Amino acid sequence: MKTSFYIASLKAVLQRFAPISTTLSWRDRWRASLGALCGLMSASWISYLLFGHASMPLLIAPMGASAALIFILPSSPLAQPWAVVFGNSISALVGVACIHLFQAHAAVAALAVTLAILAMFITHSLHPPGGAIALLAVLGDSNISSLSWHYALAPVALQSLCLVVCALAYHKLHTISYPHTDSKQSNLHRTGDQVISARLGVSDADLDAVLEQQGTMLDITRADLQSLISQVEIQVHQRHHGTIRCKDIMSQHLVTVEFETSLEQCWQLLRTHKIGSLPVVTAEQNIIGVISLIDFLKHAGLDVYHDFDLRLRQVLDQARALSGSEVSVAGHIMSGQPITASSESNILELVPLFSDHGLHSVPIVDASKRLCGIVTQSDLIAALYQLQISALRTH
Repeated sequence: MKTSFYIASLKAVLQRFAPISTTLSWRDRWRASLGALCGLMSASWISYLLFGHASMPLLIAPMGASAALIFILPSSPLAQPWAVVFGNSISALVGVACIHLFQAHAAVAALAVTLAILAMFITHSLHPPGGAIALLAVLGDSNISSLSWHYALAPVALQSLCLVVCALAYHKLHTISYPHTDSKQSNLHRTGDQVISARLGVSDADLDAVLEQQGTMLDITRADLQSLISQVEIQVHQRHHGTIRCKDIMSQHLVTVEFETSLEQCWQLLRTHKIGSLPVVTAEQNIIGVISLIDFLKHAGLDVYHDFDLRLRQVLDQARALSGSEVSVAGHIMSGQPITASSESNILELVPLFSDHGLHSVPIVDASKRLCGIVTQSDLIAALYQLQISALRTH
């Protein structure tokens, strides 16, 4: 019995040291790895163009750790541009200061790392590779030590900046948000009220209280944490009450226009069908924009209500008279890059789009990104009402 107990205890202890499985797909793993390669190659190439074969190292070891953070965890607070460039640079200055005050020694290197961490905390630029930057300044070879204070500028700041610039382009190419902000979502109506999701769900104050009680630093922004909590709430609701997907409630007989549709025709469609917006699509039914009443008002310059009808009529008359001109078609006043949702998405995912983003309708696209329907505020309210009634009946 004792042997079994000891074996079970040992197994439990060893499991704590087991690797944590990653949720990244292999596609994302390859993307992050290739991004790191591009960033490091760019940094070394720029260093070569500026300094050639001089004693300046074309790439220093801590940049490998910086690249891993930037391209694998782009939403991490530790991988943001300020943390990468300033955190590495101030750590380099701390390391150089220590080597000037003391001799190169392991104890001095440890002191440099400690002071670098404190400096990064004070300047809100915590970046783990900064510790290696400070250590390298103390225990680096003669090429590093000969650079003295220039070490902070080049190679550290230069190569850090190259990585960040490459990451900006690379992540934009893959439609990944970088840099990642943790700003609070402002009220659409510019009043003192919180956004609706914060009033009904987890608020910033709730998150702050829990994080303060935990007392440890999380490698995730508050905005990401709040988004994860919302997704979990949707998943729990789906498990208990079933799922209603966008395709179940969307309108499928759509009124759409194309890029070259005249403004007068767009206006007539809005009035005839009593709708607030028209999806602008290509011949393949790919949505490229939305034209709404607001777009007409912006184009007419109706910032005030004086002579509202007259000025709007002038815009339509000009559109009719200037056939073929750049102001006569839908494509030139539409709002591009519209927010869309998948036909397979849970309707609960649409709630923040309506409540916090101020949308009145959301275009729905299929797996091929072609427009297949639209969900309006009325559609969503009716579906949520039916969902609530069904839940009450089951109880």
